[in-house]
Amino acid sequence: MSDLELTMMRRVGELNKENARLKAEVERLTKAGDAMAEEMGLETYAEEHFKQQKEFLKAWEAAKEGKQP
Repeated sequence: MSDLELTMMRRVGELNKENARLKAEVERLTKAGDAMAEEMGLETYAEEHFKQQKEFLKAWEAAKEGKQP
């Protein structure tokens, strides 16, 4: 095997290790984010926020047509 091939194989090994490390970090951040969202009740918050947006859009459309909401 040539020196270039050995160097490239070592580099591929290093990149594979880095890729595995990054995947593990993403997994930890995902789990932490899921736990935080659960703790905050993010799903309920999102539903309430969506309702408010929907009401705002109805009022905006009525206002554009010159109607009172």
